[in-house]
Amino acid sequence: MVRKKESKERAFTAKEIEELKKKAAEREEYEDKWLKVHAEYENTRRRIEKEKSEHIKFANEVIISQLFPIMDNFDMAFDAMEKAEDKDAVMDGIKMVQKEFHRVLEDNGVEKIKTEGEQFDHNVHEAVLAVETEDYPDGAILEEVRPGYLLNKRLLRPAQVKVAKNSMKDEDREKQCDE
Repeated sequence: MVRKKESKERAFTAKEIEELKKKAAEREEYEDKWLKVHAEYENTRRRIEKEKSEHIKFANEVIISQLFPIMDNFDMAFDAMEKAEDKDAVMDGIKMVQKEFHRVLEDNGVEKIKTEGEQFDHNVHEAVLAVETEDYPDGAILEEVRPGYLLNKRLLRPAQVKVAKNSMKDEDREKQCDE
């Protein structure tokens, strides 16, 4: 018995064709919307990148503007030093400029790291010299060699310090305390 090959082709009804046309139009509409949203996203991304670049480029503008008066005062102080007979008055002026400079730094989140009398902290201090002494406990900061600074609690530059190295053994120290 020979079977007739069944045709897999089938004719669509008018209703089905209308439905397919409707779905195709809907798909095109969604694709257009997606393309517009994607283009808008790309434009926004580029604009934000440009703004970020501009912000980085001019981020220091405010602090630099605040430093101009200090620079002007230093220039006037140097001119005054050449002409001044009263060097103490000039020195007082320079100290005022230094104070103003520190104020600008503080106003912008810069904080000087505490050193003298503090215990050495490797997170914010850099030991440049260990001094053998029995007068201070091990790790006590004896002297600041160069100040260190934090910017909004983040380390900018560690403070360089001289640190006590107590040569006394713990047992000897306890004996001395008991006496």
